Amino acid sequence: MIKPFKMKHDGRDMAGALVLVSMLMSAGCAYRLPVFRPPFQQQIKVVARNPENYVLRLGIIEPHDYHVPGDGRVTLDIPSYRAACSGYLIDKILVRPGADPFSKKRIDVVVGGKITRQLSLKDISRLPTDSEGYHLLRVRTVQ
Repeated sequence: MIKPFKMKHDGRDMAGALVLVSMLMSAGCAYRLPVFRPPFQQQIKVVARNPENYVLRLGIIEPHDYHVPGDGRVTLDIPSYRAACSGYLIDKILVRPGADPFSKKRIDVVVGGKITRQLSLKDISRLPTDSEGYHLLRVRTVQ
């Protein structure tokens, strides 16, 4: 004869389960506001045969064109910004990451009216620098 399976429950198991269920039922979503990024300047040196043929277009807030001089050195004025809020379940589990303008492709390299390359501020910050702190942006010569 087969005996039925009996579970043994002590008060601690039931109390722990009750606490867990009540936490999940009472917890909701939380939003975290990222830190504010103050305005700053980004120095770029366009390395090309004729850098004066290039324009750097910054597309944060409203587009602004920076015409590259003959020495290739440009200083972009980056306005202040804040990334979007991220959503968390129970204030621990990320369910919706906020968009970060630092990672978006907001800098266009324009030559002859055509966009030849798009970069983010993160891409620019990863470029090598010269002895004066300019990030070296190497571009292909366009015929």
